[in-house]
Amino acid sequence: MDRFDYNRFYHLIPAQKHYAWGSENKIQSLTGIRQDGKPLAEIWMGSHPNGMSYIDVEGKDIPVSSFIAENPEKALGKRCVEHFGSMPFLFKVLAADKPLSIQAHPDLETAESGFEREERNHIPMDHFTRVYKDSNHKREMIYAVSTFYALKGFRKVEEIKANFKKFFPFSGNAFVDFRYSGEEDFYKKFFTRLLSMDQTLRKAMLRELETTASGMGEVEQFIFRKLLYDFPGDRCVFAPLFLNCIKLNPGECMSIDEGQLHSYVDGICFEVMSSSDNTIRGGLTEKFIDVLELFNIMKFVHGSKVCVEPVDKGIEKLYSPGWDEFCFSSIVTGGKVYEGPRDHGLEILFVYSGTGSVSNSSFSLDLKRGMAVLIPAASGSYSVSGSQDLVLYKAAMPL
Repeated sequence: MDRFDYNRFYHLIPAQKHYAWGSENKIQSLTGIRQDGKPLAEIWMGSHPNGMSYIDVEGKDIPVSSFIAENPEKALGKRCVEHFGSMPFLFKVLAADKPLSIQAHPDLETAESGFEREERNHIPMDHFTRVYKDSNHKREMIYAVSTFYALKGFRKVEEIKANFKKFFPFSGNAFVDFRYSGEEDFYKKFFTRLLSMDQTLRKAMLRELETTASGMGEVEQFIFRKLLYDFPGDRCVFAPLFLNCIKLNPGECMSIDEGQLHSYVDGICFEVMSSSDNTIRGGLTEKFIDVLELFNIMKFVHGSKVCVEPVDKGIEKLYSPGWDEFCFSSIVTGGKVYEGPRDHGLEILFVYSGTGSVSNSSFSLDLKRGMAVLIPAASGSYSVSGSQDLVLYKAAMPL
C-alpha cells in the first residue's frame, strides 16, 4: 500500500539559493518569503539533490524524491518513467541584480563522462574545483517576468570584427585580424585570445572604450555598464561586443541549448531546465573557471536571437523549445476555469497572482499568491478556478 496519496495535490516548498548575484527583494516580494537583507537568487522546484523541494504531508515536510521513489509511475507517469526514470525537469524563479557568470552547459555524453571522471578522482561535491555536480545534460528556457537582459551566443564573425575595429580603433585590428579557416576556427581563436589577454591590454582597451562606448546601442550600453561595474578587472566585460545582447520584455521567452555561451544580466524570470546543476564558467565570477572544460563543451557557432513563440490555447499560452524534458505555460485565467489535461505527467503550478483552488474528482487545494503546487501524474483531470486576477505558471513534460 502506498504511503502517499497520489490522487491529490500537494503544497510544494521550494529550496532557496542565496547566491551573491541575487536580489534582496524580487523573489521575496513575489513569493512572500521573509526579506532578511540577504540576496535570494533562485528558488528551486524539483527533486535535484543540490536543491531538494519538499511537499507538505499532514504537517510534515517530505522530500519530493521520497514521494517519487515510493511510486514513480503514479508520481511521474508511465511515459516519463520509461523514458527518463526520474523527474526530468527543474523549475526555478531566478532574480539577478548582478550579472551571472559567462557560462555554458554540457550535453549528455559529456556530462556522464565528466561526472564519472570526477567521482573516480574522489573530488568532493562541494570542492571549489568540482565542475560536474550530476551526470545530466542541461538545457534551459527562461520566461521574462520583468524586463530581462541577457547575453546569448556568439555574434556573426563579421559583426565581431566590425565591433572590435569600431570600438577599439588602436587595438581592435590586431585583436581580430588573424588567419582562420572558417567560422568555428575564428570563434576558437578569438575566444582564446580574449581569455588569455593580459591586464595591460585590457586596461588599454577600456581606455579606448571611454571615448567610443557612446556609439553602442542602448541594450549593449546597459549590459556593458553592468559588467564593468560588477567585474571591472574581468576580460569578459567586452562580452556585449562579441555575444548577442538580448532584451526580453515581460512575457517573452527564449531557450539556451547545450554548449551555448550565455549570461543572465538583470531581471526576474521563470526558468525551466533539464534537472541538472552542471555549469562550466569562463568569466564574470569568483567561482572556479575551467577554460579547458569550457572549450570542450562549447559550440563554436553563431547564436540565434530568436525567442520561443507560444502556442495560443485560449487562457493558456504554451511555450515549448521542442525538447522531451519540459515545456512551460502561462495561464491568465481572467476569472475563467482552467481545465488541466486528463493524461499528464508530474506538473508544478506556481501562483503568480490572485487566489483560487485546484480540484479534481476527490480533492481540492486552496491557492494563494506565491504558492507552488505539485500535481502528480495519477491525479488525473483537474481544474483551476479563482479570482479575476488569478495567474498561474506551469512546468510540465510535453504531452
